Amino acid sequence: MKKLTTIPLRFILLGSCLALSVAADEKRPTFFFGGQQVRVGMSQQEAVVSLSHCCKLSPPVEPVEKQPAPGGVLAGHFILPKEESPQRILGAIYFSGGKVLRVTRPLAEEVDGYNDDVVGFVRAIKRSLAAEGDTEMTALLAIRHERISNAESDVVLLTLRDGRGIEIHIGTIDKPNEFMAKRDFVTLDETLEPATQK
Repeated sequence: MKKLTTIPLRFILLGSCLALSVAADEKRPTFFFGGQQVRVGMSQQEAVVSLSHCCKLSPPVEPVEKQPAPGGVLAGHFILPKEESPQRILGAIYFSGGKVLRVTRPLAEEVDGYNDDVVGFVRAIKRSLAAEGDTEMTALLAIRHERISNAESDVVLLTLRDGRGIEIHIGTIDKPNEFMAKRDFVTLDETLEPATQK
């Protein structure tokens, strides 16, 4: 009888250890601003205190003793550097019901968002994926590395359930291109593949 209870007890202990190990490995997505971390779900007060070490919020957050924005109401604030020009926006943070609901930051600060090529590139992605008006859809994202005879690239593939998609190659050729004397390149292609089950 003792042997029979020992075996299930060992499985329970093993399962508990594995569950704790997996939980420890799953890190919640976090953004860092001036070395301070911010994540969705943290309290508004904790986020404001953390960001106060490096940044300022615009508009300023109401004092803690005042009521936070109730659930369903989204209060947004720009995150600005404390010591630098106020023209530089590090990101934005949104609170609802006393919690951080959303955080944003620039994807790439060195990209000129007013450049005609950048605007055209992003509009081409939007046209390929969605019709006019508001649209919401599910997509599968795959990222892989490829090596061919004269270049290597990272491939980002975004595929919709109906089989339409976009494939972006970000690569470097071994020798500079003879016409442009450049090695780095990006290609953007639309793709059609079999539709996935809905």
